[in-house]
Amino acid sequence: MSHRLRISVSFLTGRYHGTEWPPSPARLFQALVAGATAGCRIREWPAAEPALRWLERLTPPEIVAPDAERGVPYRAYTPNNDADALVPQLAQGTPLKEATRQILTPKSIRPWLLPDDGRLHYLWDIGGAADAERHAAPVCRLARQLLALGWGIDVVASVGEVEETRTPPAGALRLIPAWDRTATRTLAAPTEGFVDDLKRAYAAFRERTHGPAVDTATHPTGYLPVPYRLAGDMPVRQFVAFDLREERGQWQAFPWQDAMLVAAWLRHATKERMTIEQRPADWIARYVCGHTEKGQEGQRLSYVPLPSIGHEHSDGHIRRALVVLPAADSGKSVAYLRRLAGDGLVAADGVTQAWLAPAELDSVQERYVGESSVWTSVTPVVLHGRDHNGGKFRARKVERLLLQAFHESGYPSDLVEAFGYQQAPYWRGGGSARYAQVPRHLAPWPRYHVRVQFRKAVRGPVLIGIGRHCGLGVFAAP
Repeated sequence: MSHRLRISVSFLTGRYHGTEWPPSPARLFQALVAGATAGCRIREWPAAEPALRWLERLTPPEIVAPDAERGVPYRAYTPNNDADALVPQLAQGTPLKEATRQILTPKSIRPWLLPDDGRLHYLWDIGGAADAERHAAPVCRLARQLLALGWGIDVVASVGEVEETRTPPAGALRLIPAWDRTATRTLAAPTEGFVDDLKRAYAAFRERTHGPAVDTATHPTGYLPVPYRLAGDMPVRQFVAFDLREERGQWQAFPWQDAMLVAAWLRHATKERMTIEQRPADWIARYVCGHTEKGQEGQRLSYVPLPSIGHEHSDGHIRRALVVLPAADSGKSVAYLRRLAGDGLVAADGVTQAWLAPAELDSVQERYVGESSVWTSVTPVVLHGRDHNGGKFRARKVERLLLQAFHESGYPSDLVEAFGYQQAPYWRGGGSARYAQVPRHLAPWPRYHVRVQFRKAVRGPVLIGIGRHCGLGVFAAP
Protein backbone atom coordinates (compact mmCIF):
# COMPACT_ATOMS: atom_id res chain seq x y z
CA MET A 1 0.00 0.00 0.00
CA SER A 2 1.23 3.49 -0.84
CA HIS A 3 2.16 5.75 2.07
CA ARG A 4 2.27 9.49 2.53
CA LEU A 5 4.61 11.70 4.55
CA ARG A 6 2.88 14.63 6.24
CA ILE A 7 4.62 17.51 7.99
CA SER A 8 2.18 19.74 9.88
CA VAL A 9 3.20 23.20 11.13
CA SER A 10 1.50 25.51 13.66
CA PHE A 11 2.58 29.18 13.93
CA LEU A 12 2.72 29.97 17.64
CA THR A 13 2.42 33.75 17.17
CA GLY A 14 -0.36 33.56 14.58
CA ARG A 15 1.83 35.48 12.13
CA TYR A 16 4.04 34.69 9.17
CA HIS A 17 6.42 37.27 7.68
CA GLY A 18 7.47 35.56 4.45
CA THR A 19 6.53 37.10 1.12
CA GLU A 20 4.47 34.16 -0.18
CA TRP A 21 1.59 32.29 1.38
CA PRO A 22 1.71 29.40 1.87
CA PRO A 23 5.46 29.07 2.52
CA SER A 24 7.17 27.26 -0.33
CA PRO A 25 8.45 23.68 0.08
CA ALA A 26 12.00 25.00 -0.35
CA ARG A 27 11.51 27.38 2.58
CA LEU A 28 10.28 24.48 4.72
CA PHE A 29 13.28 22.42 3.66
CA GLN A 30 15.66 25.22 4.65
CA ALA A 31 13.93 25.43 8.03
CA LEU A 32 14.39 21.68 8.50
CA VAL A 33 18.12 22.04 7.78
CA ALA A 34 18.36 24.99 10.18
CA GLY A 35 16.63 23.05 12.94
CA ALA A 36 18.79 19.98 12.35
CA THR A 37 22.02 22.00 12.67
CA ALA A 38 21.09 24.36 15.53
CA GLY A 39 23.25 24.13 18.64
CA CYS A 40 24.21 20.67 19.82
CA ARG A 41 22.02 19.06 17.12
CA ILE A 42 24.86 19.57 14.70
CA ARG A 43 26.38 16.42 16.18
CA GLU A 44 23.44 14.44 14.72
CA TRP A 45 23.90 15.89 11.23
CA PRO A 46 25.55 12.73 9.77
CA ALA A 47 22.32 10.84 10.52
CA ALA A 48 20.02 13.64 9.37
CA GLU A 49 21.72 14.39 6.07
CA PRO A 50 20.77 11.12 4.25
CA ALA A 51 17.11 11.65 5.16
CA LEU A 52 17.15 15.18 3.76
CA ARG A 53 18.86 14.01 0.58
CA TRP A 54 16.05 11.49 0.17
CA LEU A 55 13.44 14.21 0.77
CA GLU A 56 14.94 16.54 -1.83
CA ARG A 57 14.50 13.88 -4.53
CA LEU A 58 10.76 13.37 -3.93
CA THR A 59 8.09 14.79 -6.19
CA PRO A 60 7.06 18.27 -4.91
CA PRO A 61 4.46 17.99 -2.15
CA GLU A 62 0.80 18.85 -2.04
CA ILE A 63 0.14 21.76 0.33
CA VAL A 64 -2.94 22.29 2.51
CA ALA A 65 -3.05 25.68 4.24
CA PRO A 66 -5.43 27.90 6.21
CA ASP A 67 -6.74 31.05 4.58
CA ALA A 68 -4.37 33.82 5.72
CA GLU A 69 -5.04 37.55 5.55
CA ARG A 70 -2.52 40.33 5.05
CA GLY A 71 -2.05 42.47 8.15
CA VAL A 72 -1.73 46.26 8.33
CA PRO A 73 1.71 47.29 7.06
CA TYR A 74 4.08 49.19 9.33
CA ARG A 75 7.56 50.65 8.89
CA ALA A 76 10.72 49.79 10.79
CA TYR A 77 14.26 51.12 10.47
CA THR A 78 16.97 48.52 10.42
CA PRO A 79 20.33 47.80 8.76
CA ASN A 80 19.63 46.40 5.32
CA ASN A 81 21.75 43.28 5.80
CA ASP A 82 24.77 45.41 4.87
CA ALA A 83 26.53 45.87 8.21
CA ASP A 84 29.64 44.45 6.51
CA ALA A 85 30.10 47.93 4.99
CA LEU A 86 30.86 49.26 8.48
CA VAL A 87 33.97 47.14 8.94
CA PRO A 88 36.42 49.89 7.79
CA GLN A 89 34.79 52.50 10.09
CA LEU A 90 34.78 50.16 13.07
CA ALA A 91 38.43 49.39 12.40
CA GLN A 92 39.14 53.15 12.66
CA GLY A 93 37.44 53.32 16.07
CA THR A 94 33.98 54.65 15.15
CA PRO A 95 31.47 53.54 17.83
CA LEU A 96 29.10 50.84 16.62
CA LYS A 97 25.92 52.77 17.48
CA GLU A 98 27.08 55.86 15.56
CA ALA A 99 28.19 53.82 12.55
CA THR A 100 24.94 51.86 12.45
CA ARG A 101 22.86 55.04 12.15
CA GLN A 102 24.41 55.67 8.76
CA ILE A 103 22.96 52.52 7.19
CA LEU A 104 19.50 52.34 8.76
CA THR A 105 16.97 51.66 6.01
CA PRO A 106 13.18 51.99 6.24
CA LYS A 107 11.42 48.69 5.65
CA SER A 108 7.73 48.15 5.14
CA ILE A 109 6.57 45.04 7.00
CA ARG A 110 3.23 43.39 6.39
CA PRO A 111 2.79 39.98 8.01
CA TRP A 112 0.25 37.31 7.17
CA LEU A 113 -2.37 36.85 9.92
CA LEU A 114 -3.43 33.26 10.55
CA PRO A 115 -6.51 31.83 12.28
CA ASP A 116 -5.98 30.46 15.78
CA ASP A 117 -6.66 26.87 14.77
CA GLY A 118 -4.95 27.06 11.38
CA ARG A 119 -2.34 24.40 10.59
CA LEU A 120 -0.16 24.15 7.53
CA HIS A 121 0.41 20.70 5.97
CA TYR A 122 2.93 19.41 3.41
CA LEU A 123 2.11 16.01 1.88
CA TRP A 124 4.56 13.82 -0.06
CA ASP A 125 3.77 10.49 -1.72
CA ILE A 126 6.58 8.19 -0.59
CA GLY A 127 5.79 4.69 -1.86
CA GLY A 128 5.66 1.55 0.27
CA ALA A 129 6.25 0.74 3.92
CA ALA A 130 9.96 0.00 3.41
CA ASP A 131 10.62 3.55 2.21
CA ALA A 132 8.56 4.92 5.08
CA GLU A 133 10.61 3.04 7.65
CA ARG A 134 14.02 3.73 6.12
CA HIS A 135 13.71 7.38 5.11
CA ALA A 136 10.49 9.05 6.23
CA ALA A 137 10.86 8.19 9.93
CA PRO A 138 14.10 10.23 10.26
CA VAL A 139 12.40 13.15 8.48
CA CYS A 140 9.59 12.97 11.05
CA ARG A 141 12.17 13.32 13.82
CA LEU A 142 13.66 16.34 12.05
CA ALA A 143 10.20 17.92 11.83
CA ARG A 144 9.98 17.95 15.63
CA GLN A 145 13.18 20.02 15.73
CA LEU A 146 11.75 22.81 13.57
CA LEU A 147 12.28 26.18 15.25
CA ALA A 148 10.92 28.83 12.87
CA LEU A 149 9.44 29.03 9.39
CA GLY A 150 9.79 32.37 7.61
CA TRP A 151 11.58 35.01 9.66
CA GLY A 152 13.31 34.15 12.91
CA ILE A 153 10.34 35.56 14.84
CA ASP A 154 7.91 33.15 13.11
CA VAL A 155 8.23 30.51 15.82
CA VAL A 156 6.48 27.22 15.04
CA ALA A 157 5.67 23.81 16.44
CA SER A 158 5.84 20.98 13.93
CA VAL A 159 5.19 17.27 13.71
CA GLY A 160 5.88 14.68 11.01
CA GLU A 161 3.84 11.54 10.43
CA VAL A 162 3.66 8.67 7.95
CA GLU A 163 0.10 7.70 7.05
CA GLU A 164 -1.79 5.47 4.66
CA THR A 165 -4.91 7.58 4.29
CA ARG A 166 -5.45 9.44 1.02
CA THR A 167 -7.96 11.92 2.49
CA PRO A 168 -6.38 15.38 2.62
CA PRO A 169 -6.45 17.24 5.95
CA ALA A 170 -8.85 20.13 6.39
CA GLY A 171 -7.76 23.49 5.06
CA ALA A 172 -9.08 26.45 3.08
CA LEU A 173 -6.36 26.17 0.42
CA ARG A 174 -5.28 22.92 -1.18
CA LEU A 175 -2.47 23.35 -3.71
CA ILE A 176 -1.16 20.61 -5.93
CA PRO A 177 1.71 20.65 -8.46
CA ALA A 178 0.32 21.49 -11.89
CA TRP A 179 2.71 20.98 -14.77
CA ASP A 180 0.17 22.40 -17.20
CA ARG A 181 -1.63 25.55 -18.23
CA THR A 182 -3.84 25.76 -15.11
CA ALA A 183 -1.08 26.79 -12.70
CA THR A 184 -1.88 29.98 -10.79
CA ARG A 185 1.34 30.41 -8.80
CA THR A 186 4.92 29.21 -8.66
CA LEU A 187 6.60 28.00 -5.47
CA ALA A 188 10.21 26.98 -4.98
CA ALA A 189 10.74 23.31 -4.12
CA PRO A 190 13.88 21.35 -3.25
CA THR A 191 15.41 19.25 -5.96
CA GLU A 192 18.36 16.89 -6.12
CA GLY A 193 21.48 18.69 -4.91
CA PHE A 194 19.62 21.22 -2.75
CA VAL A 195 21.41 20.11 0.44
CA ASP A 196 24.75 20.76 -1.25
CA ASP A 197 23.52 24.14 -2.46
CA LEU A 198 22.51 25.11 1.09
CA LYS A 199 25.98 24.08 2.31
CA ARG A 200 27.54 26.26 -0.39
CA ALA A 201 25.35 29.25 0.51
CA TYR A 202 26.19 28.91 4.21
CA ALA A 203 29.91 28.65 3.52
CA ALA A 204 29.71 31.71 1.26
CA PHE A 205 27.87 33.61 4.02
CA ARG A 206 30.56 32.82 6.57
CA GLU A 207 33.32 33.91 4.19
CA ARG A 208 31.47 36.88 2.71
CA THR A 209 33.77 39.54 4.18
CA HIS A 210 37.00 37.83 3.17
CA GLY A 211 38.92 38.83 0.08
CA PRO A 212 39.02 42.09 -1.86
CA ALA A 213 35.22 42.62 -1.89
CA VAL A 214 32.12 41.60 0.04
CA ASP A 215 30.41 38.54 -1.51
CA THR A 216 26.66 39.14 -1.66
CA ALA A 217 25.83 35.86 -3.50
CA THR A 218 25.18 33.94 -0.31
CA HIS A 219 21.62 32.77 -1.00
CA PRO A 220 20.63 29.28 -2.21
CA THR A 221 19.84 29.03 -5.90
CA GLY A 222 19.52 25.27 -6.48
CA TYR A 223 15.76 24.99 -5.99
CA LEU A 224 13.14 24.01 -8.57
CA PRO A 225 10.37 26.51 -9.50
CA VAL A 226 7.19 24.41 -9.35
CA PRO A 227 3.83 25.60 -10.72
CA TYR A 228 0.87 24.98 -8.39
CA ARG A 229 -2.88 25.21 -8.81
CA LEU A 230 -5.88 24.96 -6.52
CA ALA A 231 -7.11 21.38 -6.23
CA GLY A 232 -10.58 22.37 -7.45
CA ASP A 233 -9.28 23.64 -10.78
CA MET A 234 -9.36 21.22 -13.68
CA PRO A 235 -5.99 19.84 -14.82
CA VAL A 236 -4.83 20.57 -18.36
CA ARG A 237 -2.62 18.04 -20.09
CA GLN A 238 0.50 19.17 -21.91
CA PHE A 239 1.05 17.97 -25.45
CA VAL A 240 3.41 18.08 -28.42
CA ALA A 241 1.75 18.64 -31.82
CA PHE A 242 2.80 17.33 -35.24
CA ASP A 243 1.65 17.59 -38.83
CA LEU A 244 1.63 14.46 -40.99
CA ARG A 245 3.50 15.09 -44.24
CA GLU A 246 4.60 13.30 -47.36
CA GLU A 247 8.29 13.08 -48.16
CA ARG A 248 8.03 16.19 -50.32
CA GLY A 249 6.30 18.16 -47.57
CA GLN A 250 2.69 17.89 -48.77
CA TRP A 251 -0.09 16.90 -46.39
CA GLN A 252 -0.54 13.16 -45.82
CA ALA A 253 -4.09 12.14 -44.92
CA PHE A 254 -5.73 9.01 -43.49
CA PRO A 255 -9.45 8.19 -43.03
CA TRP A 256 -10.89 9.08 -39.63
CA GLN A 257 -11.73 5.42 -38.90
CA ASP A 258 -7.99 4.61 -39.06
CA ALA A 259 -7.24 6.74 -35.97
CA MET A 260 -6.20 3.61 -34.07
CA LEU A 261 -3.64 2.74 -36.77
CA VAL A 262 -2.16 6.24 -36.81
CA ALA A 263 -1.94 6.17 -33.01
CA ALA A 264 -0.14 2.82 -33.15
CA TRP A 265 2.38 4.15 -35.71
CA LEU A 266 2.96 7.22 -33.55
CA ARG A 267 3.46 5.10 -30.43
CA HIS A 268 6.03 2.96 -32.27
CA ALA A 269 7.86 6.05 -33.54
CA THR A 270 7.95 7.44 -30.00
CA LYS A 271 9.34 4.18 -28.65
CA GLU A 272 12.08 4.15 -31.31
CA ARG A 273 12.98 7.78 -30.66
CA MET A 274 13.16 7.34 -26.87
CA THR A 275 15.37 4.28 -27.38
CA ILE A 276 17.72 6.36 -29.53
CA GLU A 277 17.72 9.01 -26.80
CA GLN A 278 18.81 6.26 -24.36
CA ARG A 279 15.87 6.67 -22.03
CA PRO A 280 15.48 3.85 -19.43
CA ALA A 281 13.90 0.67 -20.81
CA ASP A 282 11.41 0.34 -17.95
CA TRP A 283 10.35 3.96 -18.44
CA ILE A 284 9.78 3.34 -22.15
CA ALA A 285 7.75 0.21 -21.45
CA ARG A 286 5.57 1.92 -18.84
CA TYR A 287 5.33 5.54 -19.89
CA VAL A 288 5.67 5.32 -23.68
CA CYS A 289 4.19 1.92 -24.51
CA GLY A 290 1.56 1.91 -21.75
CA HIS A 291 2.51 -1.29 -19.91
CA THR A 292 1.40 0.18 -16.58
CA GLU A 293 0.44 -1.54 -13.36
CA LYS A 294 -3.17 -1.85 -12.21
CA GLY A 295 -4.40 1.47 -10.87
CA GLN A 296 -1.77 3.44 -12.85
CA GLU A 297 -3.40 3.21 -16.28
CA GLY A 298 -3.51 6.99 -16.69
CA GLN A 299 0.22 7.52 -16.04
CA ARG A 300 1.26 7.11 -19.66
CA LEU A 301 1.38 8.97 -22.94
CA SER A 302 -1.71 9.24 -25.11
CA TYR A 303 -1.44 9.21 -28.91
CA VAL A 304 -4.13 11.38 -30.46
CA PRO A 305 -4.76 11.63 -34.22
CA LEU A 306 -6.79 14.74 -35.13
CA PRO A 307 -9.35 14.34 -37.93
CA SER A 308 -10.00 17.54 -39.93
CA ILE A 309 -13.36 18.94 -38.77
CA GLY A 310 -15.21 22.21 -38.25
CA HIS A 311 -15.83 23.29 -41.86
CA GLU A 312 -18.73 22.52 -44.17
CA HIS A 313 -16.28 20.87 -46.57
CA SER A 314 -14.31 18.95 -43.91
CA ASP A 315 -13.55 15.39 -44.96
CA GLY A 316 -12.63 14.04 -41.51
CA HIS A 317 -9.22 12.84 -42.71
CA ILE A 318 -6.31 12.72 -40.25
CA ARG A 319 -3.53 15.19 -41.08
CA ARG A 320 -2.39 16.12 -37.58
CA ALA A 321 -1.60 14.34 -34.33
CA LEU A 322 -0.76 15.03 -30.69
CA VAL A 323 1.35 13.21 -28.15
CA VAL A 324 -0.39 14.06 -24.86
CA LEU A 325 1.26 13.81 -21.44
CA PRO A 326 -0.53 12.61 -18.27
CA ALA A 327 -2.32 15.32 -16.30
CA ALA A 328 0.12 15.22 -13.36
CA ASP A 329 3.24 15.01 -15.53
CA SER A 330 6.11 17.40 -14.82
CA GLY A 331 6.69 17.96 -18.55
CA LYS A 332 10.33 16.87 -18.46
CA SER A 333 9.76 14.56 -21.43
CA VAL A 334 8.46 17.36 -23.70
CA ALA A 335 11.97 18.14 -24.96
CA TYR A 336 12.50 14.49 -25.92
CA LEU A 337 9.11 14.25 -27.62
CA ARG A 338 9.84 17.30 -29.77
CA ARG A 339 12.75 15.37 -31.25
CA LEU A 340 10.18 13.18 -33.02
CA ALA A 341 10.01 15.89 -35.69
CA GLY A 342 11.53 14.43 -38.84
CA ASP A 343 10.84 10.82 -37.84
CA GLY A 344 8.59 8.58 -39.91
CA LEU A 345 5.39 6.73 -39.04
CA VAL A 346 6.14 3.13 -40.01
CA ALA A 347 3.40 0.53 -40.46
CA ALA A 348 3.67 -3.13 -39.45
CA ASP A 349 4.88 -4.05 -42.96
CA GLY A 350 7.86 -1.69 -42.58
CA VAL A 351 6.60 0.93 -45.04
CA THR A 352 6.80 4.57 -43.95
CA GLN A 353 3.29 6.03 -44.11
CA ALA A 354 4.04 9.66 -43.22
CA TRP A 355 6.64 11.98 -41.74
CA LEU A 356 6.24 14.03 -38.57
CA ALA A 357 6.69 17.80 -38.86
CA PRO A 358 6.46 20.43 -36.09
CA ALA A 359 2.96 21.89 -36.01
CA GLU A 360 1.75 25.41 -35.30
CA LEU A 361 -1.67 26.10 -33.82
CA ASP A 362 -4.31 26.35 -36.55
CA SER A 363 -8.11 26.37 -36.68
CA VAL A 364 -8.35 22.56 -36.69
CA GLN A 365 -5.96 21.98 -33.79
CA GLU A 366 -7.61 24.82 -31.83
CA ARG A 367 -10.86 22.83 -31.71
CA TYR A 368 -9.05 20.02 -29.88
CA VAL A 369 -6.95 22.06 -27.44
CA GLY A 370 -9.09 25.18 -26.90
CA GLU A 371 -11.45 25.96 -24.03
CA SER A 372 -15.19 25.31 -24.03
CA SER A 373 -18.02 24.03 -21.85
CA VAL A 374 -19.39 21.89 -24.73
CA TRP A 375 -17.33 19.05 -26.21
CA THR A 376 -18.28 16.47 -28.85
CA SER A 377 -16.46 13.25 -29.70
CA VAL A 378 -14.81 12.97 -33.11
CA THR A 379 -13.71 9.37 -32.64
CA PRO A 380 -16.08 7.18 -30.59
CA VAL A 381 -15.82 6.61 -26.85
CA VAL A 382 -15.20 2.96 -25.93
CA LEU A 383 -17.04 2.02 -22.73
CA HIS A 384 -15.62 -0.30 -20.07
CA GLY A 385 -18.78 -2.36 -19.57
CA ARG A 386 -21.76 -3.89 -21.37
CA ASP A 387 -24.68 -1.76 -22.54
CA HIS A 388 -27.04 -4.75 -22.56
CA ASN A 389 -28.47 -6.85 -19.79
CA GLY A 390 -30.50 -9.98 -20.43
CA GLY A 391 -30.36 -9.34 -24.16
CA LYS A 392 -31.93 -5.89 -23.84
CA PHE A 393 -30.33 -2.50 -24.29
CA ARG A 394 -30.08 -0.61 -20.98
CA ALA A 395 -29.84 3.17 -21.29
CA ARG A 396 -29.15 3.61 -17.58
CA LYS A 397 -26.12 1.33 -17.84
CA VAL A 398 -24.72 3.44 -20.66
CA GLU A 399 -25.27 6.63 -18.67
CA ARG A 400 -23.59 5.17 -15.60
CA LEU A 401 -20.65 3.90 -17.66
CA LEU A 402 -20.20 7.28 -19.34
CA LEU A 403 -20.16 9.12 -16.00
CA GLN A 404 -17.56 6.65 -14.74
CA ALA A 405 -15.53 7.17 -17.92
CA PHE A 406 -15.54 10.94 -17.40
CA HIS A 407 -14.48 10.46 -13.77
CA GLU A 408 -11.64 8.11 -14.71
CA SER A 409 -10.38 10.71 -17.19
CA GLY A 410 -10.28 13.44 -14.51
CA TYR A 411 -13.73 15.01 -14.92
CA PRO A 412 -15.82 14.42 -11.76
CA SER A 413 -19.51 13.62 -12.10
CA ASP A 414 -20.60 16.93 -10.55
CA LEU A 415 -18.78 18.76 -13.37
CA VAL A 416 -20.95 17.05 -16.02
CA GLU A 417 -24.19 18.97 -16.46
CA ALA A 418 -25.67 16.95 -19.35
CA PHE A 419 -24.63 14.57 -22.10
CA GLY A 420 -26.03 12.65 -25.03
CA TYR A 421 -24.79 9.70 -27.08
CA GLN A 422 -25.51 8.03 -30.40
CA GLN A 423 -23.99 5.79 -33.05
CA ALA A 424 -24.16 8.42 -35.79
CA PRO A 425 -21.40 11.06 -36.01
CA TYR A 426 -21.86 14.58 -34.71
CA TRP A 427 -19.16 16.05 -36.95
CA ARG A 428 -19.20 16.43 -40.73
CA GLY A 429 -16.62 14.07 -42.23
CA GLY A 430 -16.99 11.48 -39.48
CA GLY A 431 -18.80 8.16 -39.56
CA SER A 432 -20.76 5.73 -37.43
CA ALA A 433 -19.10 4.65 -34.20
CA ARG A 434 -19.29 1.01 -35.28
CA TYR A 435 -17.04 1.67 -38.30
CA ALA A 436 -14.05 2.93 -36.29
CA GLN A 437 -11.18 0.47 -36.06
CA VAL A 438 -10.37 -0.53 -32.48
CA PRO A 439 -7.64 -2.69 -30.93
CA ARG A 440 -8.52 -6.36 -30.63
CA HIS A 441 -8.83 -6.21 -26.84
CA LEU A 442 -11.37 -3.35 -27.11
CA ALA A 443 -13.47 -4.84 -29.90
CA PRO A 444 -16.05 -6.55 -27.61
CA TRP A 445 -16.96 -3.33 -25.79
CA PRO A 446 -19.68 -0.88 -26.89
CA ARG A 447 -18.72 2.46 -28.38
CA TYR A 448 -20.67 5.66 -28.97
CA HIS A 449 -20.26 9.19 -30.14
CA VAL A 450 -20.84 11.51 -27.15
CA ARG A 451 -21.68 15.16 -26.65
CA VAL A 452 -21.15 16.62 -23.16
CA GLN A 453 -22.05 19.91 -21.49
CA PHE A 454 -19.77 20.76 -18.54
CA ARG A 455 -20.83 23.15 -15.79
CA LYS A 456 -17.81 25.33 -16.55
CA ALA A 457 -15.34 25.73 -19.37
CA VAL A 458 -12.77 22.95 -19.74
CA ARG A 459 -9.55 23.19 -21.72
CA GLY A 460 -8.57 20.40 -24.10
CA PRO A 461 -7.37 17.91 -25.04
CA VAL A 462 -10.43 16.02 -23.77
CA LEU A 463 -9.95 12.23 -23.99
CA ILE A 464 -12.52 9.79 -22.61
CA GLY A 465 -12.97 6.02 -22.39
CA ILE A 466 -10.71 2.98 -22.31
CA GLY A 467 -9.42 3.74 -25.82
CA ARG A 468 -8.32 7.29 -24.97
CA HIS A 469 -4.61 6.45 -25.19
CA CYS A 470 -4.85 5.04 -28.73
CA GLY A 471 -6.83 7.59 -30.71
CA LEU A 472 -10.39 6.80 -29.56
CA GLY A 473 -12.65 8.94 -27.41
CA VAL A 474 -11.13 12.17 -28.77
CA PHE A 475 -13.34 15.26 -28.33
CA ALA A 476 -13.42 18.65 -30.06
CA ALA A 477 -15.14 21.94 -29.24
CA PRO A 478 -17.70 23.54 -31.58
